[in-house]
Amino acid sequence: SGKLPAKRANVINMSLGGGGFDQTFQDAVTAARDAGVVIFAAAGNDGSTAKEYPASFDGVVSVAAVDRNKKHASYSNANSAVDLTAPGGDSTASEANGVLSTIYDDSVSPKVATYAFYDGTSMATPHAAGVAALVLSVAPNLTPAQVESILETTAEDLGTAGRDNSYGYGLVKAHQA
Repeated sequence: SGKLPAKRANVINMSLGGGGFDQTFQDAVTAARDAGVVIFAAAGNDGSTAKEYPASFDGVVSVAAVDRNKKHASYSNANSAVDLTAPGGDSTASEANGVLSTIYDDSVSPKVATYAFYDGTSMATPHAAGVAALVLSVAPNLTPAQVESILETTAEDLGTAGRDNSYGYGLVKAHQA
């Protein structure tokens, strides 16, 4: 449309992903980060060590998922690109759980706005992006690298001590950040 919002975004959440590196997409991510935007993406839901994009691009905070017991969700990818973990739910767990989400029920006409429980790294990623937005609301002049560092150093360490491929630096913690 050629229209820009009155205020530019400081945080981008990309709850999407797939295989394969793309230089044009990497260039766009780099340009956004260089412009001061903190970028988050879902690590992937294959339950594998495969790297997905955009989560594995340089300059993107890759977010894995945990269930309500802070255990790595069975579907969540685990690899060297994972930076943080956030609540993503796990409907396959013995105590099924999910993240309450807004949806449109299109089985009726007209469509009805309602809620449903979902799980996935696409549910986890907005949690981390939201915490970044809270941090920036308190300290708006932070760089993307500073915001990422704050989230990583205040995260609750889970799994192997220190950074690991399942949890990254740990579970994002809003109050600590």
